[in-house]
Amino acid sequence: MNPQGAGTTSAVRIVVVDDHRMVLGSLAAALHATEGFEVVAAVSRSEDVVPAVVRHRPTVVLLDYGLPGRDGLALLGDIRTAHPACRVAMMTAMRQRSVVRDAIARGALAVMSKSAPLSQLITTLRGVAAGQLTLDEEVLPWVTQGSDCLLSERERDVLRVVATGASIGEIAAELNLAQGTVRNVASSAIKKLGARNRYDATRIAAEQGWL
Repeated sequence: MNPQGAGTTSAVRIVVVDDHRMVLGSLAAALHATEGFEVVAAVSRSEDVVPAVVRHRPTVVLLDYGLPGRDGLALLGDIRTAHPACRVAMMTAMRQRSVVRDAIARGALAVMSKSAPLSQLITTLRGVAAGQLTLDEEVLPWVTQGSDCLLSERERDVLRVVATGASIGEIAAELNLAQGTVRNVASSAIKKLGARNRYDATRIAAEQGWL
């Protein structure tokens, strides 16, 4: 899906994957019409995903978890092997902690509900294209806190909001904290988890089921 003249060299190149053709068509069209996005392929069969990734070299693959045959989790590894620079956002209708944790553990930078509004999807895809781990607000409750959590309640609160793609200022406003406090809390979580930055800390905490 790449009409002549569409997109620019700086556009986020997206491969959309969903086995429901009507959903696939409408989703691909909506994203392709979004400024800064270029849908380079729309794929409905699991066996066509890796060839599309190899051919089009997308920035992001928007991947449905519930594909028949080889499911989204299995395809995550295939995609990352075929095109290591590609980032993956997973869509799922399954309200299971294991799905979210496994997707993140295998390299997905976003896990979102298939019922998420288009505006949230667009925000998430922009975050993923920038290398940010993003879990939408509907998915966050699916991941329950583990009993061996290393983080304080405030650290978890901050990382939960980080997972939505919020800036320091937005986190501060959401939690009614000073921006300096947010930075200090995020730094504490980063040190405890041995993370590179707050997004990496969020990924690690989510993998452990602590958010």
